[in-house]
Amino acid sequence: MMRRFLKRQIYHFEIFGTIVQKFISMFMIHTWVCQMTVYVYLRVSTDEQDIDSQMESVKGWLSEKGIEEFEIIKDEGVSGGIPAKKRPGFSKILEMAREGDILVVSELTRLGRSLGDVILTLNELTEKGVRVVAVKEGLDSTSDAMQFKIMTTLLALFADLEREFIRKRTREGLMRARGKGKRLGRPPVLDEGKLVTVVELYQKGFSARKIAGILNVSPSTVSRALRRLREAGALSELKVVRIDRKKLKEVIGGEG
Repeated sequence: MMRRFLKRQIYHFEIFGTIVQKFISMFMIHTWVCQMTVYVYLRVSTDEQDIDSQMESVKGWLSEKGIEEFEIIKDEGVSGGIPAKKRPGFSKILEMAREGDILVVSELTRLGRSLGDVILTLNELTEKGVRVVAVKEGLDSTSDAMQFKIMTTLLALFADLEREFIRKRTREGLMRARGKGKRLGRPPVLDEGKLVTVVELYQKGFSARKIAGILNVSPSTVSRALRRLREAGALSELKVVRIDRKKLKEVIGGEG
């Protein structure tokens, strides 16, 4: 009788212990979730896509993961050429982010335009234990670490090469136009960065009016820029151009 009684007590004790362990585990998970911060980083310069489109892209991922609470950090009017840690908004993320936190961006280019800056930023975040998600590329640092590093390096490199390829084609087009003695117009109202963005957005199918809205210039200014680049032979059928800084004054003219 005593033996059976002891067995029952041990059995009940084991059940109780299992329940307590599950409770502690759930409590710890709940505590971790409550302490975890999800940062949504949005960056837009005066010559790039608007912040709303970035947020829409990120919202889809947040909704899919059931994340309702997040902190939005913005860098507005800040070029992607500025290193991430030197931007007011992103520097706050680097200061505040802790192990277990999540950083979500619409695409890797929000972290920087140069391959080196993107890789340095990703390394700094992942070394702190911050989970990094790039929605457009479908990248998540919680996946295989080596695969994540390889993919982010390749994607950032391709973006860097694409931009440099466009720059080279524009320079070549302008040089050919100069060689043929073509007049390329009055002084520009668009600087090199904006002109390059006009072409990149045009490549993606944006209309002159939409591009003008993003750049905060008139549609006629954008249309004239595209027309004169095309006339100069700097805009090919592939819609690929790049600007030689010294030749900009001869490409686009007039206020819209």
